[in-house]
Amino acid sequence: MPAETEPVTVRLEGPADGELLDAVHESVAQLWAAAPDVPDTDRMLFEIALVEVVANVVQHAVPVAEGVHVEVDLTAGGGGVQAEVTDDGAATPVDLDRALPADTSTSGRGLALIQRTVDRFTFERTGDRNVWRLVRGYVLQG
Repeated sequence: MPAETEPVTVRLEGPADGELLDAVHESVAQLWAAAPDVPDTDRMLFEIALVEVVANVVQHAVPVAEGVHVEVDLTAGGGGVQAEVTDDGAATPVDLDRALPADTSTSGRGLALIQRTVDRFTFERTGDRNVWRLVRGYVLQG
């Protein structure tokens, strides 16, 4: 196993659009290059969850003014990884305890997928922002 590294942080922000999803993949690649101690399985599962959260924001966020602005803060170190995704869209009703949809349904599985791929997944409305938090592996301090 590689030597443990100091926590590394990568930040990106931009409008909630398809280009943001590309930027997320690029930022995650930067994070992995700087944090070799995060196990491959944790990397893969975390990235699946993160992309799903950002895709949900891109697809479902409702603008309050002109467009929705998203900020993504990624931190890795100590063998773990975490993300905070915030957007300035309208207050969004999110039910993290919702049951899976019927087998024949073509949507509605994203939140369940996220919950199954990370160790901690939360959503809250803080002031005028929607805040999504994901943790996989070691829970980082701070």
